[in-house]
Amino acid sequence: MANNGADVKPNQGVGATSTTTNTAENTGGTATPKQNGLAVLGKHAGVSATQTIVEYATFAILHLIGVPSQIANGIAVVCSATYNFVMNRNVTFKSSSNFTRSVALFVLLWGWFAVAFVIMVVIAFAIIGMQRAMSSTTRQNTHGNHHDNILSQRGYHRAD
Repeated sequence: MANNGADVKPNQGVGATSTTTNTAENTGGTATPKQNGLAVLGKHAGVSATQTIVEYATFAILHLIGVPSQIANGIAVVCSATYNFVMNRNVTFKSSSNFTRSVALFVLLWGWFAVAFVIMVVIAFAIIGMQRAMSSTTRQNTHGNHHDNILSQRGYHRAD
C-alpha cells in the first residue's frame, strides 16, 4: 500500500516507515545528502539572483516615474524581500508548514532587524558626535598652544 511516499507497516508504530518507497522520484536511485544540498544551494542562488533583479527593476521603475530615491529604495527592498521569502519557502525548501505562521515569523524577524538597525544608527551617531566634540576641543587646544608657542618665541607672553 503506497502512501505517496513510504509504506507504513501496522506493527511499526506511529510515524515509522519502511525503507521501500513507491514514488517516481526515487525509482532512478537515491540521492546522497551532498547532492540534495547542492540542489538546494543551486535553487537558493537562483532565487537570490532573481531577487536582485526584482529589487533593481522595482527601484528603477519607481525612480523613473518620479518616486523619490529613498522611498523607491524602501519599496524595492520590501518587494525583493517578500519575493525572496515566497520563492525560498515554495521553491528552494518546499515548505509545507503553516503559511500564516511563517509570514508572522518573517514579519517579526524584519521587525527585529529594524529595531537593531535603529539602535546601531543611534550608537553610530553618538560615537560620531563624541569624536567631533573631542576633535573640536583638541583643535582649539592645539591652536591655542601653537599661538602661545609663536608668541613666546617672539618674546611675548600671554596673560591668562
